[in-house]
Amino acid sequence: MRLYSASAMREIDRRAIQEMGVPSLALMENAAAAVVAVLREEFPSLPGGRAAVLCGKGNNGGDGFAVARLLREAGGAPEVFLFAGGEALAGDAALQLEKARSAGVPVVPVAGTEGMAAVRAALDGAGLAVDALLGTGTRGAVSGLLAEAIAALNAGCSTVVSLDVPSGLSGDRCAPHGPAVRAALTVTLGFAKPVLFTPEGEPFAGKVVVADIGLPPRASEGVAPLGEALGEVWARPLFPARGPLAHKGGCGRVLIVAGSAGKAGAALLAARGALRAGAGLVTVAAPAPLLPALAGGLPEAMALPLPATVEGTASMDGLTPVLALARECDAVGMGPGLGTFAETAALARELYAALPVPAVADADALNAFAGAEGQLSRHAAPRVLTPHPGEMGRLLGLPASEVLASRYESVPEKARAWGAALLLKGHRTLVSDGAGPWRLNLSGGPHMAAPGMGDVLTGVVAALLARGFSPLDAASLGAWWHGAAADAAFEKLGGYGILASEVADALPKIEGRLRGQNARA
Repeated sequence: MRLYSASAMREIDRRAIQEMGVPSLALMENAAAAVVAVLREEFPSLPGGRAAVLCGKGNNGGDGFAVARLLREAGGAPEVFLFAGGEALAGDAALQLEKARSAGVPVVPVAGTEGMAAVRAALDGAGLAVDALLGTGTRGAVSGLLAEAIAALNAGCSTVVSLDVPSGLSGDRCAPHGPAVRAALTVTLGFAKPVLFTPEGEPFAGKVVVADIGLPPRASEGVAPLGEALGEVWARPLFPARGPLAHKGGCGRVLIVAGSAGKAGAALLAARGALRAGAGLVTVAAPAPLLPALAGGLPEAMALPLPATVEGTASMDGLTPVLALARECDAVGMGPGLGTFAETAALARELYAALPVPAVADADALNAFAGAEGQLSRHAAPRVLTPHPGEMGRLLGLPASEVLASRYESVPEKARAWGAALLLKGHRTLVSDGAGPWRLNLSGGPHMAAPGMGDVLTGVVAALLARGFSPLDAASLGAWWHGAAADAAFEKLGGYGILASEVADALPKIEGRLRGQNARA
């Protein structure tokens, strides 16, 4: 699902109206009709009852006037509260206001304490409140009377529906400036807006429905979205059935470089993730003392014993055998449980640079570059990096909070600088290769706050690289598939406490379901 900024939407609207002859008033009528249709579907008993419609002076307010008129024509009892600040309305919004009045919709201008008291009273008695105050063009924190209106909406009617975006959010930012409406439902018009899906804006949006308002498909051609949201519809075509002649050697050969004393489980989970993601052959390269645990924990995986340091981690003497085996593989996953011993960190840096096949680097393979992130641009083949905010912070010398605050800018920037696909883990995982719109994963949730989840993801991404996916698509599909499997495990068990191994084991269920849908299509 493409996510367009407010500025991009203005260009799409301009093309539709000025170059393709679509009347702007027709788009507004279409928008209102689509909103009312959504209301009927989502809240069958509400559109025919009392509704408080809070409108600003712009086109978002015009949409609100049209919605109120259609609710009135459907037998409802809407009342419009106009926050125009004493300024005359113009254009389509003015026309829609007159049409609403002509249809018998009461319109109450709001100014000062007395006006806000009327708004609060109406919200207390209404079954539905429509937020048509500001729309996507908000700049800076909302203040004054509009801030009071937002507070009243949040404190009053429990069923608040926002048009396009909840007032207070901006279509050009991924996080709120200040106070914003907390909607139960947002009907966004034409195309989805980024702030409705980011972790920062999502809590304000409620359920999001994208409404078709009649924009010609050509109007958006060549207009770049800011981002993409990854859901099941996006993922489904990426799961084709295997041919009847498929064999393990043709399904992807993966090498996992992971594990150290006390952390054999990390290597096992990464290997399990790769196998459950369909890799045909998986070999774990780990310090030799770990081999009994690996063989007992996952007999389906092969093993490459590596010389160990005094700390029980892989030593530099493992460089040659790992590179030799990597040449026979399709992809490498490295880092889970590898350890931070200086010699092992040096090994990780050498492998990252020299591995001749696509590789995903996670955990200690990334920690090895703390304070030396410039070296991440040196690699012999495609790379995927999968840090969590703490690991990203160690690379950049920043606290995790600053990483999160700037992630929509810094993730694409660093992906370009490092020449890699970069996956920043967390709620609504962000993926970018720096060359196009960033991608936001919609699967998963707080039930993934458990040890070993990132290790499984490393194996999944490695398996997808081995199956021929590009670094960007391997990272993106890996994030979605991993989260969807966690959702399935959570649903099956009914609560928190799901294990990373259970998430790995749910991966085939997700692929099977989507392949079945493809077969029926």
